[in-house]
Amino acid sequence: MPRRLLLLIGLTLLLGFQKIEAQVVTFDTVNTTITGDTLIQSTKKKAKQPKNKRPHSPKTATIMSACLPGLGQIYNGKWWKVPIVYAGFGGLGYMVYTNYYEYRSYLHAYEYKTGDLPEGVTLNQHETDLANKYADSQLQTYKESYRRNLELFSIITVAWYGLNIVDACVDGHLYSYDISDDLSLSVDPYLRPTELPLPILQYAQVGLSFQLNF
Repeated sequence: MPRRLLLLIGLTLLLGFQKIEAQVVTFDTVNTTITGDTLIQSTKKKAKQPKNKRPHSPKTATIMSACLPGLGQIYNGKWWKVPIVYAGFGGLGYMVYTNYYEYRSYLHAYEYKTGDLPEGVTLNQHETDLANKYADSQLQTYKESYRRNLELFSIITVAWYGLNIVDACVDGHLYSYDISDDLSLSVDPYLRPTELPLPILQYAQVGLSFQLNF
């Protein structure tokens, strides 16, 4: 009887210890899982979301170059084009001014020689020298020549301004265009079979095949 009682007590204690260990393991597992989720959630909260980069706008580049030549090129990242734009405007502006000045000088000299000079207009030294140096017909010829040049360079200046806008617009459209570096050109022999029934002449047409990969 005592042996059975001791055996029963021992089995009860053994089962009790196993139950307690199982509970402890389960509790630790649950704690570990909760702790891991909490760390992941806190990491996600602390992580900064990258801001969306504003897309490059060809329309903006066009408007900027229309308002101020060269500004659209700066917006497109083509800084090296700005000196070219203003060098063109500088050269064309100089030609417009020079031809305008000479046209007015020959015009006043011509009007002075023909007696049509408006009242209140006086000749400067350059115009006086022209009136004394050239005849009426010569003054008329030079005057018309400088007038045509003035009109021509004025048109070219306007065209240069328009080209500046078009260049900014095109560069704006090509700003995000990705050209792959994997470009290859392969050249292979090409044999074209003929329709002749003779086996010897089956591959009589020989050439080269060019293949360009983008």
